[in-house]
Amino acid sequence: MNRKVKLGFSTDYFPLTKGSYTLTLQNKETVNETEAGTLVRDVKRLGVPHLSVTSTIDDTWFQKIQEYYVTGQSVTISFYSPVTLAEATFDGFIQNLSYELLKDNGSATYWDVSFEVIAY
Repeated sequence: MNRKVKLGFSTDYFPLTKGSYTLTLQNKETVNETEAGTLVRDVKRLGVPHLSVTSTIDDTWFQKIQEYYVTGQSVTISFYSPVTLAEATFDGFIQNLSYELLKDNGSATYWDVSFEVIAY
C-alpha cells in the first residue's frame, strides 16, 4: 500500500481500505476590533492540522476509537503532509464521532465511522 494513504494512529495504522481522510491546515488566531474600527489579527499558530476521517472498521478498531473519544485521551497521528511531502505527526484528540452499524453476522461486526482529529 502506498504510504501516502496510510493514517498512523498511535502505534497502529488506521484501516483506510474502505475510507479516506481530509487534511485541513487551520490558523489559530484571534481578530479584534479597536475603538477606531481597525481590525487587529493576532496569529497564535499557523498551519495547525485538522483531519476529517471516514472509514469502515471492525469491532477492534471501534473499541479503540470509542476509548480515545470517551476518555479524551490524546492520540498521536501520522499522515502524509503535502507541505513537506513527507510523513508528519501531531498529537490531538478525537471529536465529532459518529458511527453506523453496517453488518453483524455473529462472528464479526462492521461499522461506518467518521470523526475529526484536532491538534492540540
